[in-house]
Amino acid sequence: MRRAVILLPLLLLGGCSCQRHAGDAGSTQADATTRAAAPAAADDAQAGAVVAMAPAILSAVPPDAADENTVVRNYFNAVMRRDHAAAEALWSGGAAGRDDAALHDLMQLPGVRGIRLESDVPIARDSAQPSRLREVPVTLRVTTADRIVRYKGWYRLQPRADDSGWEIHGASLQPVLD
Repeated sequence: MRRAVILLPLLLLGGCSCQRHAGDAGSTQADATTRAAAPAAADDAQAGAVVAMAPAILSAVPPDAADENTVVRNYFNAVMRRDHAAAEALWSGGAAGRDDAALHDLMQLPGVRGIRLESDVPIARDSAQPSRLREVPVTLRVTTADRIVRYKGWYRLQPRADDSGWEIHGASLQPVLD
C-alpha cells in the first residue's frame, strides 16, 4: 500500500511513457482504429457463419421437426389410442420389422390401470456428423390391479427419406424381472 502512495505522485508528475504525444495523435489513431476494426469485422463474419451453420451441425432434420423423444411419445400415444394408421406412419416402411410387440401386448393385459412411458436423452449410434441414427432409451411402467410390471428398451430413429423429420427404424422392448 505504501508503494502505491509513493508511486502515484511520480506518475502524475512525471507522466507515463505510454501516453501519446499531440503531434502523433491524428494519423496513428486513425491507423490503429482501422487495424482494430478489420480483424473485428472478420471475426464477426466468421462468428455469424458458425452460428448460421449451428442448426445444421446439431441435427440431421430441420429445427422445426419433432425431436426424437417426441416421435417416440407420439408413437406410444397412437398405440395406446389404438390408432394403427398413425402408429405405422411413424415407422420407416410402415410397421414392418418392429420388435416392440410387448407394447402392443400391454393392451391385452387384464386390469391395466395405467401405463407410463419415460424416455431418456437420445444417443448417437453412428459417427456421422450430424448423427443419422439415434437411439432413445425408454422405460415403461405398467400398473395393473395386482402388480407393477416394468419394460426397458429403446427405439432407434433415422431421418425420413426427405429429411423432413425422424422416423422409427427399429425397437427393442423387454420385460424387467424384479
